[in-house]
Amino acid sequence: MKTSIFLEKLQEELEENQALSLDTKLSDLENYDSISLLSVIAFVDENFNKQLDVNHFKDMETVSDLVNIIGPENFENE
Repeated sequence: MKTSIFLEKLQEELEENQALSLDTKLSDLENYDSISLLSVIAFVDENFNKQLDVNHFKDMETVSDLVNIIGPENFENE
């Protein structure tokens, strides 16, 4: 998946108004909470066929950290 498409879909999933970048801190997002965490887990499973659990999120600070957990090989640069 192209990184830009991933960022757009993640923004939709999190119902954020601001555009996301790889440097976006998840804790800075207005709508990032335990419910959105479950949405992200489902989103990753559906789009990348990768199962995440809550333990993956304890050290995750940015969108880039999420990309690294999913696996950079799953993303295309523009």
